[in-house]
Amino acid sequence: MVIPCALALLVIVAIPVVITIYLSFLQLDVGTLRQWVKAPFNGVQNFVDAFSGESVLGVSALHSLLISLAFSLLTTAVVGPVGVLAAISVNRRFRGRGLVRAIYLIPYVIPTFVVALLARVMFLNHSGLVDTTLAALGIAGRDTYWLIGPNAFWAMTLTDIWATWPFVYLMALAGLQAVPREQYEAATLDGATPMRKLFSIVFPQLRGVLLLALLLSTLNHFGNFTLAYVMFSSPPPTSAAVLPISMYYYAFTSFQYGTATAIAVLTMVVLIIPGYVYLRMTRITESAEN
Repeated sequence: MVIPCALALLVIVAIPVVITIYLSFLQLDVGTLRQWVKAPFNGVQNFVDAFSGESVLGVSALHSLLISLAFSLLTTAVVGPVGVLAAISVNRRFRGRGLVRAIYLIPYVIPTFVVALLARVMFLNHSGLVDTTLAALGIAGRDTYWLIGPNAFWAMTLTDIWATWPFVYLMALAGLQAVPREQYEAATLDGATPMRKLFSIVFPQLRGVLLLALLLSTLNHFGNFTLAYVMFSSPPPTSAAVLPISMYYYAFTSFQYGTATAIAVLTMVVLIIPGYVYLRMTRITESAEN
């Protein structure tokens, strides 16, 4: 029964990864793409060009990597507490709880493409909802220019926070539902306050679920291509040139397919590292419990 699964993983995962790594060492461009098997071997020059050179966006792969790391980590740092608090707020029974749970899921069920288009309209300079609201509150003027310049990074981050916090909420709510009700009752008999229950009962049992949720959330933010591509004009501002966007423009604008493939390999390595750390932590925790 393992053979079909192993074959599927071989065809869907292993073979494409091996081909991608192989292509990252070739001199691939418009002239050599048709017969890529016979393309000249380029060594690590593609990786050197990606880190030292600049794409048509005016940024290097290293700069895009830093933008992606800042974007994914900052977004996860915000959606984590928001999702946990939202899950706690609907964990207990109350009238209308089902409706509130459904409302919480609205941002998550909207496709990323639609979210990006809505955000593009809301962050329009002078006439967008964001500029109008901030000007009415006296926080900022109507000409903040969210879709160009350095503010584009913050517009993209705020949009992704709004769209993805329900994922952590779902994971945390599933963990909360698995906590035995008897533990809450025993803590109440012992005179524990709600805050004491939160830190002594809830968070220790949610640790594994939250670690997985935050890991998956970070990986999802890091590889988000659609939001930056649709939300901004073409090409997007340099402050929003995340690594997938940089890879896209290397491949389909500059036609430097070898460099683009090298960035893809770099992306895989960056995404594998936190996954490996999580698996190691999980094994250590299981060994300690046994």
